[in-house]
Amino acid sequence: MQNTFSYRFSKNIWRILPDADPASSLWAVELRDTEQKVASVAVIDTIQKSVQWEGIPLGMDWWSSVTAYSYSRFFLHHYRYPDLPEPTDLSAFSAADGAHLWDLPNHLLVKVADQNRIEVAAKAGSGFSYHLCDAGSGALLPHEEIAAVGEDQVILEEPVRYKKGNVFFDKLASFIEEITGGHQPINIDYLEKRPFMIFSYYIYHQDKTVQYLLIITTKRELVLHEKLSEEREGIGRSTMILKASALIYLKNNNEFSSLTLS
Repeated sequence: MQNTFSYRFSKNIWRILPDADPASSLWAVELRDTEQKVASVAVIDTIQKSVQWEGIPLGMDWWSSVTAYSYSRFFLHHYRYPDLPEPTDLSAFSAADGAHLWDLPNHLLVKVADQNRIEVAAKAGSGFSYHLCDAGSGALLPHEEIAAVGEDQVILEEPVRYKKGNVFFDKLASFIEEITGGHQPINIDYLEKRPFMIFSYYIYHQDKTVQYLLIITTKRELVLHEKLSEEREGIGRSTMILKASALIYLKNNNEFSSLTLS
C-alpha cells in the first residue's frame, strides 16, 4: 500500500462522492456543523493530498445536499419545503472554487449521463418528465436526445453489510476474531479487491461501540488494523468506498482518509 492521506475537518462528514471522471482523484465531501446547523462542501484531491476548496456554496442551507460530482462540477439538491423529504430544485457549482454556475428550479438530478450532460426530471402530473441537460450551462436539451445517454463509467464498490442472523455472519465474525486475537464483531462491512480483503467492523467495548478497519491479504498477511472511531451514537450507513485502487474511509466522523491498494 502507498499514498495514504488523511484530513480532519472541523465539521462532521455527511456524504462523500467521487468525481464521475474515472481518471480523477477528486472527491466532493458534504460537511455539517450539527450545532450551528450549517452545511458546506469541500473538494479533496487524494493524489495531491490536499483540500482543493472548502466553503458554503451560494444558496446552500441546512436542507441542501450534494447529489453528484462530475468532471469539475458538483450538483446540489435543494428542498424548498423542509417538511417534505423530496428535492425540488437543482443547482451546479465549480469544483475548483465553488463558483455558482446555474440553477434549474423544479428539477432534480437523475444521473450523470456523460462528461457534458446530466439527466434531470421534473414533475409532470402524477409522474415525471425526463430531459437531458447541458452540465455546463443548465440548458435543457431536445427531448429526443435522451436515447443517446450512455451508462456512467465510474466503477464504485460499496461494502456488503453482514449482521447477526445473516447466513455468512458467524463465519466472518469467527475469522475476524481469530485474526484480531479476540474481537467479536456485532456488525461487519466487507469489500474485496484481490488480493486484499477489507473489513470495517464494530464491536462493543466497555459499553461503547467501537469501529475498526481491517485489511489482510488472501494469504492472511496483515496489511492494516486501525481503530476508526469509538463512542459512536450508532452504526454508519456506508463506512468505506472503493474507486479503482483508492479506498476511502472515515475516522471519528470528521476525518477523511484514503489509501491506495497496490
